[in-house]
Amino acid sequence: MHLNKRLFFGLLLLVGLAEISLWSCGKKVEEGEALAKTYCTSCHVLPSPGMLPKNVWQLSTLPYMGILMGIEEEIANLPAPLKDYTILRPSTPMISKEDYEKIKAYYIDQAPESLPEASYAPLSELTGQFVVEDVKLEIPNATFPNMTGISIDAAGRQILAGDQSNRIIWQLDSKGHVLQQISNQNALTHIEKMGLNHYFFTYIGTTTQANPEVNGYTNWVDLSHGKFVVKKSILKGLNRPIYLSAQNLDSEAGDELILSEFGFKEGGLTVWKSDRKGLYQKTVLNPQTGATRTIVRDFNQDGRLDIASLFAQGDERVILYVNEGNLTFKERVLQRFPSIYGTSSFDLVDMDGDGDLDLVCTAGDNADFSTVLKPYHGIYIYQNTGNFTFKPWQFFPQNGATKAIAADFDGDGDQDIASIALFPDVAKRPLEGFMYIENQGKTFLQKTMPINHLGRWSVMDAGDIDGDGDIDLVLGSHAVAKFPAGGFDPEWKQAKGLLILRNTHK
Repeated sequence: MHLNKRLFFGLLLLVGLAEISLWSCGKKVEEGEALAKTYCTSCHVLPSPGMLPKNVWQLSTLPYMGILMGIEEEIANLPAPLKDYTILRPSTPMISKEDYEKIKAYYIDQAPESLPEASYAPLSELTGQFVVEDVKLEIPNATFPNMTGISIDAAGRQILAGDQSNRIIWQLDSKGHVLQQISNQNALTHIEKMGLNHYFFTYIGTTTQANPEVNGYTNWVDLSHGKFVVKKSILKGLNRPIYLSAQNLDSEAGDELILSEFGFKEGGLTVWKSDRKGLYQKTVLNPQTGATRTIVRDFNQDGRLDIASLFAQGDERVILYVNEGNLTFKERVLQRFPSIYGTSSFDLVDMDGDGDLDLVCTAGDNADFSTVLKPYHGIYIYQNTGNFTFKPWQFFPQNGATKAIAADFDGDGDQDIASIALFPDVAKRPLEGFMYIENQGKTFLQKTMPINHLGRWSVMDAGDIDGDGDIDLVLGSHAVAKFPAGGFDPEWKQAKGLLILRNTHK
């Protein structure tokens, strides 16, 4: 069969145009990768396209990046859930529209349709270590509880817990009996003990949901004799604060306040010092949003307290602030993570028994722009190789991992880990809502307990509640929140709100 000459040359033209189009597309993707390495790494660790599915990059993550880059065309076409974030746009674009489109093409072209499932080892059940006590908090006509802050006061043999939904702070004795119900309270995020029945209560504001309001505060409160007395309003007008440590950082009398403001548009890590009038003046250590938690101790053994801090937004990283005296600090980054990891907690503890501090982190925040199950979510242990340099050592998958606490729970001389997940895979791995990593010397065994139907665990604390010499746990449920990618357990609606895991070791 012979082709008509006109048809033949028409086909050649189409093939040529297709080759040009493919070459052009390939060149755009290649240029996009180079541009991503230039622009994205100026702010955070570069995430690979394979870390999220194609549709998530296209519909959520890249439009959010468009806001931060100041791309007007992207901002004009934002989906409704992202419109509140337009206040984060810069005053002038940080990149040309053409370069942004090349970065966007690179991620969308190279991203997979879906993420692979994590490889899960079977979870054995932890038996005989803890007795489960499901604490019922009686609230007439109440909605199911949303715990946002929880603390064990070991010296006072009591538990304090804040319920955002019902606007209540609970004071309970060591057996879980109610000592006091404090009503009309905003969302409590941290409790810092100051003395017998005296505390600093830090409130994020009216809600823990992401918002631009600047109405967080810290009060000094007295809970003596079954009463709730606000002795003094310490700090006001804070950017969504979620953690406060009170420690003496200098040579002068009195504690400074080390504050972590997660923020929205603004946040950061600050140190507040009381002046002669009793008013607190702040020193900014880092203005980055996402400040989440601090560990204060003398890390370099020079007689001064240093600060280790987690920043869990954008440039996700753990930073050590070495105290050089007179409230001046030298910043040293201990570990950085990709910007979409969802780093949610950290601890510094000797996990391998060699005498130095290893880094324990959880990745699992799944509430913002990419609510899909991620195979890299879980508990990470980074081994200290000397002088606070770290290498990856252990990983235990846990979808939506929220907080890990390292302690010698079984009394055998080494450090175990208890971890909770706000975003577990209810459909395929429901028991991962609570995980227990048993340290067996040279190996670790990942275990669980059948308690996930009793609550959606958002907060946790460890301490000796009953004074018997071993370490107990208390967990708080937060059933009302953005649903996890792995599904919603209807039994969470029946959650009583607070769970005591009473250690039976002693």
